[in-house]
Amino acid sequence: MYIVKNPARSRPLSSNVLRLMMLSRSAPKNEAVIKLDREYSPRDLACCAKQGEIFMEASSMGLKMEEFAPTYMMSQIAGIFDVYFCTSGRQKLFELIEVPIFLEKPATVVEAIYWIDDIISHAKEDENKSLAISKAYEAQTLKIPDKLKGLPIEGNRNTDELSYAYWLGYIYRCECLLHEESSRMVYGAFPEEIMRTEYEKLLDSPLKDKTLAEASAEICYRLDRLLVEEIWPRRKRNTREV
Repeated sequence: MYIVKNPARSRPLSSNVLRLMMLSRSAPKNEAVIKLDREYSPRDLACCAKQGEIFMEASSMGLKMEEFAPTYMMSQIAGIFDVYFCTSGRQKLFELIEVPIFLEKPATVVEAIYWIDDIISHAKEDENKSLAISKAYEAQTLKIPDKLKGLPIEGNRNTDELSYAYWLGYIYRCECLLHEESSRMVYGAFPEEIMRTEYEKLLDSPLKDKTLAEASAEICYRLDRLLVEEIWPRRKRNTREV
């Protein structure tokens, strides 16, 4: 799973993937819309919180969520989260980084995403992207990616935007864990603009007074119903019209 030059324009989810996602959210008009037998473990919730911290750190650095969300969710780093937190006994992110160290500093994750993106974007079309990353690391030719160079000196202090960023990262990981789906699949179903709209609706609902750990199952339930009953049918109609 590589970061692409424009994650928002990465190849769409295949019909088979969409079918599997539909099955995992079967019977959307009753309580089986999500896997009710799937409970979040303390490890799951810790993972959701860590991803929330990464998104909030990106926001505090001045990165906009409409750019960061697709970049992160389509990245190798998100893929590592998918593997590490969906399987047992995985201790290495890849040969360079240990998970416990990696997760201590959210800023390190944000920087790594754009560092990898910068290397891949400058690699030749037929060049092995993993090898390009390894070579850059071994040659110690790392430099600050252009996207991080352009960030404002004064970090973002907008508490409303920081809260949204944390919520976004947290709920994206909840969806991944709930349905055992990759970050790419979840983002393909729920682009950032949809998530922001749902977050704003949430602020006007009773769920706003609950913690994310308490409300996450209900939030995912609502998102899944929205996906199956509104988003996918609308996309299907639009495809037919085209």
